[in-house]
Amino acid sequence: MPDISVPWGSGELGISLPQQWTIQQVAAPSLREAPEDWSDRLAVAINRPGGGAPLSNLLNIHRNGRIVLIVEDLTRHSPLPKILDIVMREVHHASIAPDRLEIFFATGMHPPLTDVQAAEKLGAPGENLRWRCNPWSDESAYESVGQVGRMDVSIDRKIAQADLRIVISSVSPHLQAGFGGGYKMFLPGCASLETIRNLHRLGIGRTARQLVGTDRRHNPMRAAIDAAGRLIDQHAGQTFAVQYLLDENDLPTSIATGEMISTQRMLAKHCAVGCGVLTTTPADVLITNAHPRDYDLWQSFKCIPNTLWAARPNGVIICLARCEGGAEGMEVPRWSIRPSWVRRLVRLIGPNGICSLLTRAAPQLAGDAAFFVRLALQTIHRNHVFMVSPALVRAGATFPGLQIFETVDEAITVAQRILGAGPQRVILFPSGGTTFPIVAPSPVQHAGN
Repeated sequence: MPDISVPWGSGELGISLPQQWTIQQVAAPSLREAPEDWSDRLAVAINRPGGGAPLSNLLNIHRNGRIVLIVEDLTRHSPLPKILDIVMREVHHASIAPDRLEIFFATGMHPPLTDVQAAEKLGAPGENLRWRCNPWSDESAYESVGQVGRMDVSIDRKIAQADLRIVISSVSPHLQAGFGGGYKMFLPGCASLETIRNLHRLGIGRTARQLVGTDRRHNPMRAAIDAAGRLIDQHAGQTFAVQYLLDENDLPTSIATGEMISTQRMLAKHCAVGCGVLTTTPADVLITNAHPRDYDLWQSFKCIPNTLWAARPNGVIICLARCEGGAEGMEVPRWSIRPSWVRRLVRLIGPNGICSLLTRAAPQLAGDAAFFVRLALQTIHRNHVFMVSPALVRAGATFPGLQIFETVDEAITVAQRILGAGPQRVILFPSGGTTFPIVAPSPVQHAGN
């Protein structure tokens, strides 16, 4: 049997494939390893930005104002304590009083961090700093800064009114926005529930199509995010970006600082080169590992729409997901219908019809939950989808139409029943959480060939 392995926590997960299955491609990212002196380079970059004033200048200008450091939550794996230490050196050098400084976790609708989680995420540089998470369920905490199209842009009031916003974030592939980072830390990271809902609607149409890896010209969600970010900066204060692309060891391999949009776009180009993988013939079986976005069900599921375009329609997708955070409290309705019958219903009625029925029957679905249900139904309509997650099996977690297995062998057995015993082409994405296919066009078939 062909044997393969994928990253799994601090170790690896070994997989034995059936003899008739052929590994057509291992679609691994080609990111450069971070330089050993990346922290020194970052320290230099924050005062030599690609655009705009150096951070030291901005801190001096706003010494007596309100300063907010906006950072990522537990679903991202940046070396935040070391990065924060570099930024805080500048803060201390500018003699900023502690009561003028706050850390804001851009959690969007993700669960808030506990005191223990925040302490671990921030490390020693954040020990004596005030921090909080996005209060998405409290509409009174937000302020409208204008509209983008028909979407009202409501942002946490203290963020909107801050004199200086320092955004610390990674840039990576994103299934809806094309690439993360930039003003996405504001929307959905610091936005109200209604704004988050409307933003997510821009990132999923009535028919499934690949948005991961696309730029603003072909991505309505990214275009809206950038337009909304400009509104925030026009409303009050200034924003300074500290952004980076992470290597396979979660260390910054590329760094950009200064103006938000230009730094995000530059790193998105680097990300496209390092994380986009050219694929040719679609696979019968796509095995996609959620690493390194494998903290919970919601983050892990993203590796499926990230990579599904490398699988042929009606092929099998096997998602590998550690999910140490379980479902993180975002519950969806439990269906007593077997996943195979759910797929039949979806293909009969259509994913949009099923989603409309489901949201009427369960109005508690909101934001991330409704978005993921619609996305999952579109994916299930196209492919057979299995998830392998011992942690979710132990937790008794379910998702409409998604079969969850404890072992890879169990998923492969069911896949063989669907596909038959003959030869199958396999594409493996060992880091499906941050990798996407660049699908090559099919060769033109000429008459007479």
